[in-house]
Amino acid sequence: MNRKKIMIVEDPAVSESEVMSYALDNLCNFLKEDECTVVRTASYSEAMPLASTDMDICAVLMAVDLSPELPPPPEMKLLIKLIRQWQAEIPLFMLADRENATHNISIELMSNSTEFIWIFEDSPAFIAGRISAAVARYRSKLMPPLMQAILDYNEHNHEYSWAAPGHQGGRGFTKSPAGKSFYDFYGENLFRTDTGIERSSIGSLLDHTGAFGESEKLAAKVFGSHIAFSGIVGTSGSNRSIMQAVLSEGDLAICDRNCHKSIEQGLINTGAVPIYMKPTRNRYGIIGPILPQEMSHGAINRKIADCPLKISGNHRAYAVVTNCTYDGLCYNAAKAEKLLAESCDRLHFDEAWYAYARFNRLYENHYAMRGNPDDHRGATVFATHSTHKLLAALSQASFIHMRNGKSPVSFEQLNQGYMLNASTSPLYAICGSNDVAVKMMADNGPALTRQVIEEAVDFRQAMAKLQQEFARKNSWFFQVWNPQEVTDHESGKTYSFASAPPELLIKDQRCWQLRPNETWHGFENLPEKSWVMLDPIKVSILAPGMGDDGDILDSGVPAALVSNFIYNAGIVPTRTTDFQLMFLFSIGITRGKWVTLLNALLRFKKHYDNNDPVSEVLPETAALAPERYGKTGIRDLGEEMFEHLKTFRPDARLNDAFETLPKQAMTPRQAYMLSVKGKTELIPVEKLAGRVAANAVIPYPPGIPMVMSGERFGHGENPHIAYLHSLETWDKQFPGFEHVTEGATVIDGVYHVPCIIE
Repeated sequence: MNRKKIMIVEDPAVSESEVMSYALDNLCNFLKEDECTVVRTASYSEAMPLASTDMDICAVLMAVDLSPELPPPPEMKLLIKLIRQWQAEIPLFMLADRENATHNISIELMSNSTEFIWIFEDSPAFIAGRISAAVARYRSKLMPPLMQAILDYNEHNHEYSWAAPGHQGGRGFTKSPAGKSFYDFYGENLFRTDTGIERSSIGSLLDHTGAFGESEKLAAKVFGSHIAFSGIVGTSGSNRSIMQAVLSEGDLAICDRNCHKSIEQGLINTGAVPIYMKPTRNRYGIIGPILPQEMSHGAINRKIADCPLKISGNHRAYAVVTNCTYDGLCYNAAKAEKLLAESCDRLHFDEAWYAYARFNRLYENHYAMRGNPDDHRGATVFATHSTHKLLAALSQASFIHMRNGKSPVSFEQLNQGYMLNASTSPLYAICGSNDVAVKMMADNGPALTRQVIEEAVDFRQAMAKLQQEFARKNSWFFQVWNPQEVTDHESGKTYSFASAPPELLIKDQRCWQLRPNETWHGFENLPEKSWVMLDPIKVSILAPGMGDDGDILDSGVPAALVSNFIYNAGIVPTRTTDFQLMFLFSIGITRGKWVTLLNALLRFKKHYDNNDPVSEVLPETAALAPERYGKTGIRDLGEEMFEHLKTFRPDARLNDAFETLPKQAMTPRQAYMLSVKGKTELIPVEKLAGRVAANAVIPYPPGIPMVMSGERFGHGENPHIAYLHSLETWDKQFPGFEHVTEGATVIDGVYHVPCIIE
């Protein structure tokens, strides 16, 4: 491991004492001899940034003045609080003069300190030894169980392996130039810890034994479940695992139509019969909640009665809801769970983008694994979390969480579904990162989530202030999608969002709840009581051009242009629609990182207002079609795009497509099996009317199926077909700005969809 880093914080009064400075100098010399790196700060305030950012520090020594004439300074208390917030178990030593300190040590100070050291009563060598011993104990408990087992294995098992993997600790890569470059890029530890399942000292991922089992027990405790399984093939695999554990051919699956494609894959794998709960969408195409009446027992029973497919199995088998939605809307999960439990015994909340909710009170009641799992009553509840998305884990890392209730699922039954989607050759780096992500949330979850929310609120308010400033000048700017006003329910005072106290926005969930008939969110028929809230860390920016009534205005700025510009500036939005750009704030966000985004938006506005040449503003795009864009200004192109959007209304057609569920001709599994047998053909968009889709048609982002496998396209003016037509015209007119639609193939500019041969 790296050298031990120790921070010494000197009270200003102590720094003025030559005797104390001499003692500290001697102590530092002995610590350095013991291979410690010592960082000295001259005040409590100087130490504060390091306390919350430098996680290499493994001990803090506070040289304090505890003379009876002076109370401990408030800065010292604040620093101790900050240290304990970020490193709860770090050794914290108080270095003091016993004669001055004996009568001025408070209970608070004692309880937050590891120990007091009377710096003049023991030798510096002895004190350095005590500090080093405390650091060793601290570091020995730092890692969670699986990652510690991997580290121990790497340190102690210098073996000659005759088993997989074939690169043998990385040596195989060093036998060719390309392999050696690959090895050098990632470093030796990755390859040394990439081992096979023969290493019984670490345990088994698939049997959930050894360190793997201990890791999953820790995850269940931290995230509030009865059982947790560590996933290594993403939440797509975790979703399929649950479905394959609880569904069989002909069973009923009540599915959120706002589902990830992995839910359809689960339907294909199991042969379950889906009925769909339809979510709302607003004028921007932002995906809203399923309304309570759509989840009601009566509504679901009507859908079952109207389903053209035969449900031959369990009618109460399973329901799945996406929480939060891709655009950041979070259900009151307590209410949704109660509603759905009237119709089914096993509920699945796909919380891929929402693993952090348990760790901040802002999200109270709006996530699946609420409170104490032993208090759980009602249906059996699952949650899937992509720890790699907004927590700190490697790509593909995921978790399945389960709370057993009515119609319980055994460990063995869940594991059968899990093993169908896992690997017998897991990459231990992914498994270890999942373990570390859990430990990070256990140790620092509230601090980490608060920091992310703070950053998102700061950015939202900065954007709102800029928008107000430009509005006063009768000039355009982007608007952040959130309430325009918020109320402090303690004082009764109402603020504009831009001027609201940040602490109110950071802590009060009511600031983010969607209420009926509010223009800003644009969703109709919301219930009076809290049903859904906006997650502040998922930030949508709205480009001008869309009216509050959903009609296109006379002028505006297409988001596709903005997205292209900021992408070339090294800023990647997670989603772009006609007038929306979306950005995710995660725990990996650096403080103030959003300023770069804000600067890029301001630069775009300047280019747009000046009508600078596309070849200068978007050089890479212009190079793809120099004849098309060579002499065009960026505002001229924007106005042309805007007129196209106004004429063809792809936004409205896509909304209509999601609003109009196609007729089910067969289950997704039946359609897939016909595809396997080769009974499909590519059909151009103008001939899609009446045909049955062989696979899902999925506009990206966010990867939500518009048409599911086995569903029939309607008449020629059907909104699903009309939307594909609108993509064709856009792609032809604006090369370099083409859309991505999974499940459709573009041949000579014409969209084709694989359909069942009937």
